[in-house]
Amino acid sequence: MNAEAAEPSLADAGFAEHATSTVTREHAARLAACIDADPAVLDDGRLPLLWHWACFLPLVPTAALGADGHPRRRPEMDDLPQRMWVGGRVRVSESLALDAEAERVSRVLHSEMKDGRTGRFCLMTVEHTITQGGAVHIHEEQDLVFRPASAVDAPGPDRDDAPLAPWVEELAIDPVLLFRFSAVTANAHRIHYDRPYATGVEGYPDLVVHGPLTAILLAELARRRGDRPWHAVSYRARAPHFANRRVWLTGTPIDSGVDLAAVRADHATAMTLEVR
Repeated sequence: MNAEAAEPSLADAGFAEHATSTVTREHAARLAACIDADPAVLDDGRLPLLWHWACFLPLVPTAALGADGHPRRRPEMDDLPQRMWVGGRVRVSESLALDAEAERVSRVLHSEMKDGRTGRFCLMTVEHTITQGGAVHIHEEQDLVFRPASAVDAPGPDRDDAPLAPWVEELAIDPVLLFRFSAVTANAHRIHYDRPYATGVEGYPDLVVHGPLTAILLAELARRRGDRPWHAVSYRARAPHFANRRVWLTGTPIDSGVDLAAVRADHATAMTLEVR
């Protein structure tokens, strides 16, 4: 980005986006089927932790999508085509009720340009507040990075030894799961289903696993194997991971919750996540 171009900030005075969504049991069941969760998890009439990411789906006309499948951004963003969800924090006061309307208010908390290994990039934090019945149920901050297009280092060779942790589950994420998760979250970003685009245009070695999918799978590990309800989550994407390769989901219970990680087949950590 040249010095004359406006910085890619949406944090204009008064900027806010309002959205409403009915948190339907039917759509929650689709997400459960996608990630092989027991549908009985919905029997209490509440949405499990982080599943709100499948709500408030964007209603963007196909003609308004950019070449990457994302909604087309402002022209000054053209020099920063790669968008990554790199971390966030979620606090749940009360789980969302199924088959009830919810409202989400979103605003940009801050946005700044930084210098990195691949050049200038924009770091942006977006806040979401979700209410039902006039009460705040979820408060969330998401950290996003917009950066120039550049090749990504290929993973190292696969290892057979599993990471050491009290909880370890092995998972193979294939293109079918990526396609189904893209569908259930209305995410048209081509890096998740269009391999020629992901490898030839954006420089990845294979289809990219969604950050939200990884975070939900880790939160599900804590839900299935933990012994208490969780109300706070923080997560950070450490490295991309890719379809058609093994990943281990690991968890270490501590006094205040669980420390979790998604570990790639080469033992690089793809994501860390804490529940409290």
